[in-house]
Amino acid sequence: TIHPEFCAFLKTVYESGVVPNYTTNGISIAKGDMNSEKILHYTAKYCGGVAVSFGNKAIRHYAEQAIEKLMSCDVHINIHHIISDKESVDEFVAEWARYGDSILYHVLLPLMPSGRSQEGVSDGTFEYLEYVIEQNKIKNVAFGAHFIKNLRNSRIKTWLYDEQSFSKNII
Repeated sequence: TIHPEFCAFLKTVYESGVVPNYTTNGISIAKGDMNSEKILHYTAKYCGGVAVSFGNKAIRHYAEQAIEKLMSCDVHINIHHIISDKESVDEFVAEWARYGDSILYHVLLPLMPSGRSQEGVSDGTFEYLEYVIEQNKIKNVAFGAHFIKNLRNSRIKTWLYDEQSFSKNII
């Protein structure tokens, strides 16, 4: 969203016969300036959906403001949640309760060791996640591919696809 030709790009993609979607941390939309209004206008006119990342707690207030603004657009809104421990599961449930049906999917992504960080999902977290999803009857959830090992034997009803089924490298 910070590229100067972002809105023109959305229009070009749409006019080529593809409905664009994008993922954002929300900062550009939350600003409330002329550019953010332009992004919202083009999003409403040309996009099918926007995913808002809740991964960085330091800037989450921008993501929340962006979601409020995106609700006025005719687009599907998804929220990306990083699941790392029981506290992150509780945060997801709080956001699920807050937004209700205004969010198409809460996309749950496991914390992965990356860069200098060696941290991943804490032991017992998926089982706790499974429990709260069942207890709250949460239906608008999508799982990131890295949860597939957990989902193979989960009580949560999911449709699993081979990890490589969407890869361009399949022969």
